[in-house]
Amino acid sequence: MGLPFEKPATFDAYYLADFRALTWYAIRIGASSPEEAEDITQDVMGTVLRHWDEIEAPYAYARTAVRGQICRVKNRTARRREAEVRATARQPERSLTPFDGDTTMVLAWLRTLPAAQREVLALATDGFEPLEIARITGQNTATVRSNLRHGRRKLIRLMLESAGKEADDGPDRPGRAGSAPAKRQRVSPDDPERSDRCGTTATRPASAV
Repeated sequence: MGLPFEKPATFDAYYLADFRALTWYAIRIGASSPEEAEDITQDVMGTVLRHWDEIEAPYAYARTAVRGQICRVKNRTARRREAEVRATARQPERSLTPFDGDTTMVLAWLRTLPAAQREVLALATDGFEPLEIARITGQNTATVRSNLRHGRRKLIRLMLESAGKEADDGPDRPGRAGSAPAKRQRVSPDDPERSDRCGTTATRPASAV
């Protein structure tokens, strides 16, 4: 379910409608923890409040501001880590993110995507259409659609690979290594079941061409 993109009558109404979704947007595009995401969201909400009368589209405005904040935080963090590495001659360990297992896995998958794909998927999750995403990110609409398509394909592939790994950890099933291969059923050409399944050739409807 998408967000109500019309500007609410008051800032308080907007805050209540968007704070949680905006925090999750910050997490999806790269905030290192829920606490960091909430801090960034609070800062952005303060900016929205100060400029409430001038802002026409607060949902899009806030996400653009969060995006900028995330970039600045990442740059500061990278510089700090480089200094720490130079000082200690080793990379400091990352702290574990306090999410449940499924959420941690999905976030880990998202972070394997290029930043542009991760960002458009995060905006699409909030209900923004490609044209609106293009305005927020500065990409053209065709690039947004391409990033959405490639990002979704990679996430689906990762999910299928994960599901396959879990299945491989289960008990032996027919056809797997260590078990007898399943017998292949031979079907007579005159078998009525075969005729029902294969007797007609599927054709694409003209409207689908």
